[in-house]
Amino acid sequence: MLIKLNALILGFIFLFVTPLMASDGVDSNQSDQFIGTHTARVIVPRAIVYSDENMNSPLGYISNDKLITVGNPRKRNPELVPIVVYGRLGFIESKNIHFENESIEILNSKRGAPREHNIDIVLTKPEERLSENNSAYFSLHQFSAGEETKNLVSSIDGSSKDHFTGFGISLIHRQTTGRALWGAGYEYNALSTPTVKFTIYTLNPTVGYTPIRNPLFLVDLIFSLDFSISAQLKIQSINQSSAFAWGPQFGARMVLFPNQKYHPFGGIGYRSYKVMRLDSLLDDNGTNVGAITKINGINLNIGFAIEI
Repeated sequence: MLIKLNALILGFIFLFVTPLMASDGVDSNQSDQFIGTHTARVIVPRAIVYSDENMNSPLGYISNDKLITVGNPRKRNPELVPIVVYGRLGFIESKNIHFENESIEILNSKRGAPREHNIDIVLTKPEERLSENNSAYFSLHQFSAGEETKNLVSSIDGSSKDHFTGFGISLIHRQTTGRALWGAGYEYNALSTPTVKFTIYTLNPTVGYTPIRNPLFLVDLIFSLDFSISAQLKIQSINQSSAFAWGPQFGARMVLFPNQKYHPFGGIGYRSYKVMRLDSLLDDNGTNVGAITKINGINLNIGFAIEI
């Protein structure tokens, strides 16, 4: 009797929070399949339960193979189905569950499987495991070399080139229930003219925060403290002293389709590096042609990410 009463109460709640499919022109035979509550089984290792339809606030997860009770697919977002969590309405992605038919439900009940949804038992707070919720970001970027490098290139061969270009790869871990992220990356940066070649290889420990996230896009605010593992400057035929560069990089990026396996992104930011050991630069004639003590300017980047 208690089981039937619980199902009746949940069904009554879902009728108010979930639009009936029959109202969208679905015939009566089809609409009967969506009215009331439905038994479903979780088919992924961790099915996240969200407190809102934009999937901005995870409440926790339900483990694989658990039987749960859900409502009708949402009219506005058919990829979500409602679920009652601690007496309040939550949402779970339909791709993470399989609707059980009546015969399977009866069979499972005879085997001792859960006969009713008990969110207090099956909902578990996500753990922050470094092996999960990770992404690899591949990027192409360009950033200003600063006034000192610009003046050096201009005085040596008259070129107006004043920016570095390069590529990078970074591994990012996002918190399951929070908005924080962290990781590390590697970059190759180069400025090349007929007589000046400047290359910098950097490591980039990174932290960030995601203030905006929805199924269409997310926005990350990123900060990293970069340092070079190698920095080489060649003027004409003279290799200058091995340099060392370090400093902060911060900016923002927009990632499209963050819930998919692959998602493109683009960003803008600012770099400010202090450069050491390049305070006396010589050309082929042994003439001092200036110094480079800092690199700073606007940074632009585009690329794509892969969930791993």
